[in-house]
Amino acid sequence: MNIKKSTLLFITIFLFGMINVQSQINFTADEKVWIKDHPVINFGYESNWPPYEIYTNGEYSGIVGDYVKLIEKDTGIDMKPIPGITWDETISKLKSGDIHVVPIAGITDERKEYLKFTDPYISDPLVIITRKDFQFISGLADLEDKTLCLPKGYYTIDMVKNDFPRMKIITTNSVKDCLLEVSTSRADAFVGSLSVVSYYINTIGFANLKIASSTHYGYTQMGFAVTKDWAIFNGIVQKIFDNISKEKHNEIKSSWIAVRYDHGVDEGKVKTYVLYALGIVVLLLISLYIWNTTLRKQIRIRKKAEFDLSNSLELISQQNSEKEILLKEIHHRVKNNLQIVYSLLNMQSREIKNEDVLMVLSEGKTRIKAMSLVHQVLYQSDNLSEVNINKYIKSLKKSVASIYFNEKKDIKVNIEVENITLSLEKSIPFGLILNELLTNSYKHAFVNRVSGEISISITKNQNMYSFVYKDNGVGLKNLNILDHKTLGMRLISRLSNQLNTQATLKNENGIAVKFNFK
Repeated sequence: MNIKKSTLLFITIFLFGMINVQSQINFTADEKVWIKDHPVINFGYESNWPPYEIYTNGEYSGIVGDYVKLIEKDTGIDMKPIPGITWDETISKLKSGDIHVVPIAGITDERKEYLKFTDPYISDPLVIITRKDFQFISGLADLEDKTLCLPKGYYTIDMVKNDFPRMKIITTNSVKDCLLEVSTSRADAFVGSLSVVSYYINTIGFANLKIASSTHYGYTQMGFAVTKDWAIFNGIVQKIFDNISKEKHNEIKSSWIAVRYDHGVDEGKVKTYVLYALGIVVLLLISLYIWNTTLRKQIRIRKKAEFDLSNSLELISQQNSEKEILLKEIHHRVKNNLQIVYSLLNMQSREIKNEDVLMVLSEGKTRIKAMSLVHQVLYQSDNLSEVNINKYIKSLKKSVASIYFNEKKDIKVNIEVENITLSLEKSIPFGLILNELLTNSYKHAFVNRVSGEISISITKNQNMYSFVYKDNGVGLKNLNILDHKTLGMRLISRLSNQLNTQATLKNENGIAVKFNFK
């Protein structure tokens, strides 16, 4: 019995020792000296390549960021990302020797001439992205006469040029910019890593894009790379990567592929409120479905009556009048249901202490109110298919002003709108755009000022409308609407696309937003 216990104890100690040996990294004397002589290493990267590489607010993170932290932990070296660098600049500086390290790069024969790579520690398939309404394709050969968008410095540019010399290639500074080019039809397709494009489509919301096909290039093999004069550091990193368990590799990748990046707001609370809102929307949709089913049934009954009693003009007139009443009732009910959602959110906001969450709900309420006013104007007018824009703008201005009213500030709103009407299809995106602009002005334009002025004008020239919105506030530093990350600016950009136009920003003694639409 004692022999068995002794044997078991020996085996346990032996296995524990083996585990410790496997977790211990043995650097050579030369490697230890090199590490001591390089306490800080600056490196290049691709700043817009989530979930692999993310650079925001001076911090480097993502899947590769976690591997960099492991290198820092095992060596004591402080790995610092170079602020503001692009991937094209990173490749150029690696070739010139101005920088020596890039944590991840696709392994190609051309790059092996000036870089030394570790074994691949990440691989990802290259896929083709097109718009959902684009023709069916089975591979890159189907795009030979089309326009492909690729980021500057990506090795895929050379591969495609060699294989498809007739294909037109345009370049941008990032994957996100390329996807935007495809989404807005300035390019036909994009080729990139599956995980990266999936992140952008699911997170940024390129709703009109799809993963159309794989490529014959298969998987991109990616490794840690250094310039050849720093080959010793490549060996150090390879030892660290060899020491990482398979479970740790999977843990790093799965944690970033599953995560959502919502900064500044309590994610748990936001999800709870979103679930509440979704529940209300589902109930609203069910109510509308039941009502529409009932309405369709009534319409079928009335059509039969019209056929049987077609000779009675008085009855036909009466039935047409009833249909008009029904349509007005629909708009009335939709408006009332949206008002219920608005009221519920208003009641919920009274229990919220978090200012960020309260701001999110307040902005959501103004958007619901903007849609509600469209249906209110419709059921109050004689024309049930088009919205009187002059009347609508005055109602929306009054609604937004009541939410952001400040008795210490005198904000005047001048409205110069011709007697025009818009269809329901165009009134909703137009109203939401105007709501975002008014909200932005009331909240941000007149900080530290006791007065301000907003002007709204719409003029008609043949079959085109020209919309101009101005305030005399503080203006904006960044006038490229596509560069703004706020939900409001992203909404303005996407909603203007629904009007088949693109809004432009200018500073004209304050902000000026302009666009033309049919």
